[in-house]
Amino acid sequence: MNLKVLVVEDEELVRNEIVLTTPWARFSCEVIASADNGLVGENLIRTLQPDIVITDIRMPGQDGIEMLKKITPPAALILTGHSDFNYARQALRLGVKDFIIKPVDDEEFYAALDRVSKELIAINADSQRIETSSVAPPPYSSFREYVKPEEGDKQDFYVGKAIEYIGENYRNDISLRDAAEKIGITESYLSRLFRIKTNYSFLEYLRFLRLKKALELLRDKGKRINEIGRETGFRDMSYFSRIFRKYIGVSPRVYQNGLKQKSAHPSKEKKSPVL
Repeated sequence: MNLKVLVVEDEELVRNEIVLTTPWARFSCEVIASADNGLVGENLIRTLQPDIVITDIRMPGQDGIEMLKKITPPAALILTGHSDFNYARQALRLGVKDFIIKPVDDEEFYAALDRVSKELIAINADSQRIETSSVAPPPYSSFREYVKPEEGDKQDFYVGKAIEYIGENYRNDISLRDAAEKIGITESYLSRLFRIKTNYSFLEYLRFLRLKKALELLRDKGKRINEIGRETGFRDMSYFSRIFRKYIGVSPRVYQNGLKQKSAHPSKEKKSPVL
């Protein structure tokens, strides 16, 4: 399957040259749409969800940087006649893969497109391999919270931001879409990256983190089960009990009562589930 490309460029001649003369098939790409300003480009990114956006910076209505700030595609290439370092720095923060000065040198442009397309194809292949794998996700007893590598890449940055979002908001009703919008990337891209980097889906990780927090709160003998459920993001108590029993093996109440008995008879205490 070819990668979907959107070209956003206000100069008609430049736009047509890129769309019509680039050997897209060589890079496993196809142009699905083009736009002459950032406002139209933003709407096309939202509706068409391209894999690669090729955009100018200075455009009427909305510039390319503002467009990418509002909705970040999996990959972007910046084409501009303005060799402004501040623009380049902003672009890199938004995950732009390359910054090419106009007039565009074909070989430079093709080399950048080749790098980006190969990177995305590799990500998609890894995602497909994981999604089609018959191996079940790790059991709760082996759940480990994700720690972003000290020298991670842009993908680690995005996943790290998603993990931060979960850690700050797990008590609330949140979703993959909420996290993607907060970070500024597409929902499908975050879903693929999250699975690759953590070996969990977004919802699996959220559920396991909530269970871990619930286990910690259950050690407080004075807290009620319903209170603990609400504090850890489980609004439906029957669902909380069902999920807890599925992964921990007993209901929250039985688990809490067991902790009380162990406190009363410390010599008989056994180890609690590994966290």
